[in-house]
Amino acid sequence: MPQPDPIVTDQNHLKSLSYKTQDKLNVRIRTHKKYTRPQVDFIHWVMDTISWQGDEAVLDVGCGSGNYVEWGQAYGRAYLAGDLSLGMLRGLSHPGLIRVNLDAQRLPFAADSADVILANHMIYHIPDKEAALAEFRRALRPNGRLLAATNSVYTMTELRQLTPKALARLGAEPIVFQDVATGGFTLENGRALLQPHFAQVARHDLPAAFVFPETQPVLDYINSSRDWYERKLPAGVSWRDLLAAIGQILDEHIAQHGVFRVNKLSGLFVCQN
Repeated sequence: MPQPDPIVTDQNHLKSLSYKTQDKLNVRIRTHKKYTRPQVDFIHWVMDTISWQGDEAVLDVGCGSGNYVEWGQAYGRAYLAGDLSLGMLRGLSHPGLIRVNLDAQRLPFAADSADVILANHMIYHIPDKEAALAEFRRALRPNGRLLAATNSVYTMTELRQLTPKALARLGAEPIVFQDVATGGFTLENGRALLQPHFAQVARHDLPAAFVFPETQPVLDYINSSRDWYERKLPAGVSWRDLLAAIGQILDEHIAQHGVFRVNKLSGLFVCQN
């Protein structure tokens, strides 16, 4: 399995570029909502993998742009949004929301203080995953549950294949840009990372696909991750060159096939202590 790119756990980079504001993340979120087929409310799917009593204290670690806020407030008794990025937290405008700037490796909460911890599509960003998982376990009450969503290492292969094709078209070395999170915390290796900390670890998969009828949304999606990939371009190839070549490939593909399809596999680990 490919090793994760070190930039994915570089907290300074994450706070100052990747997640300085909600803008880049929201591009990706909107794309998933609009172009995923079949259309499934992923947040609802995650929250409904467990039964709720309505009196749970919910801690959302890595809350990002707040996708789980309304669900957490509706399902539990108390909900707290936590994130490493102040920019993300400042962008949340939900009434009465408690926000905490935190590091998952050192949670500022007492032991046995949460019934449910949400850590969705974020564990691969944590430098010391063992420390964070130990913190999740510490903060959960007996029989508490961790919900940890992530992607398969094989997700969106068709999207990644666009880069070498575009570089070859530009006469450059056709390197493949791996997902920056690959190997860090995926559906394939997540169980092995979680089992030392939790007595029960259940995996749930949700296969789907992007179906793009036009080129621009694909380019917007790729461009939202520019800060992760631009530094890997071969000498003499600019980001603008790359996007233009990818756009030509997509235009040709959609003209021939009607749509550009990208297979996705996301999933969730439900862990109980």
